[in-house]
Amino acid sequence: MAKEQGFKKASFGLASPRTAEEIMGGSSNYVDDYSLSLQFPACDWSCYYLYSPILGDGPCHAVNVGIHIGHMEGSEIHIPQFDGDQNGVFVVTAVICDGKLYHSFDVTSYTRSDVIYSRSGLDLQVADVVRIRGRYPYFEMYYRDKVHDIIYEFEGRAGYVHWVPDHVMRTNLYSYLLFPDYRFSGAITIKGKTHNIEGLGGFDHVNARVINNKSNPGVGFWQYDPVQWEEKYVSSGLFLIDGEGKPYLTGGMTTLPDGGYHPTDRFEIEFLEFAKGTSFDGAKGDFHNVPIRWRARMELTHGVLTYEITPIEVTNPSGVKIIEPNVAFYTEGEFRSNSGEVTKLKGKGYNEFVNGSFDPTKYRAQ
Repeated sequence: MAKEQGFKKASFGLASPRTAEEIMGGSSNYVDDYSLSLQFPACDWSCYYLYSPILGDGPCHAVNVGIHIGHMEGSEIHIPQFDGDQNGVFVVTAVICDGKLYHSFDVTSYTRSDVIYSRSGLDLQVADVVRIRGRYPYFEMYYRDKVHDIIYEFEGRAGYVHWVPDHVMRTNLYSYLLFPDYRFSGAITIKGKTHNIEGLGGFDHVNARVINNKSNPGVGFWQYDPVQWEEKYVSSGLFLIDGEGKPYLTGGMTTLPDGGYHPTDRFEIEFLEFAKGTSFDGAKGDFHNVPIRWRARMELTHGVLTYEITPIEVTNPSGVKIIEPNVAFYTEGEFRSNSGEVTKLKGKGYNEFVNGSFDPTKYRAQ
């Protein structure tokens, strides 16, 4: 797929919540169930997430916003709120700004009845707190965090499309679609103070059907590692370990060193340091071993990318130091081509780590 450069200039408010009639207006085209499921929601659960470092050296470092319609089986991944309720909805927002993490994980305020969506394209809204719309390569999103009084408004352009084919876990059969180099601009307004930002990160969509597959070993843990390099290249790796501690998904892609699309099925994390942190849902008192430093290695047909991360320390809005599984980080690495040429690199990333049944401290690189 050819890569198109640039992205649209942000025009804040385009994706603000609107009425069902406005979203559905003119949407009379028939879309088959398969095509619809890839957008939303001919499936038991479906989600959209943006994990991205923020470019530059301003006060905001990283952002994560996501909407999840329907619940997976939470007992498999240490998130007790995910109880398999297919009518459940949760909204997650997080920004690291001025060294503070503003994280909201709302699992109780909304249900599927609060969701409206178009059948002729991606135009999804949840009450007055989420709206995502667009058609490849342009996407807009609006999120509202009522807990911390924050509004997120982004508009940007995806480049490449990275697809992980259908795969089976113990309770889910699901597909994973990633725009690994979604470059966007917009505003994050915290308690009335607006920060204009640009980001380069991963925007993904997962959709799944709930199954009962007792023969599968289940989820041990997973780490998703989107990184921007030199503010123009990206790498994105998914490292999923099954319930027996064996690699299940170890793939990804990079645009290094030439801006092209380079996929791989050989990506591995070597954990260097752990700490007791909250689980993904941020529940108080629910602490697990979470990685805070690691090395990564991505083997590709044209070379090898290696890097090691240094976490960005954060506090809660009250100034108390906290540890979460999703780490914003600085990183240094290198890309070594097959011809022996070495490119030294600096970057920034924002990972997702989700605990399962296997203790990550017991994992050793194969």
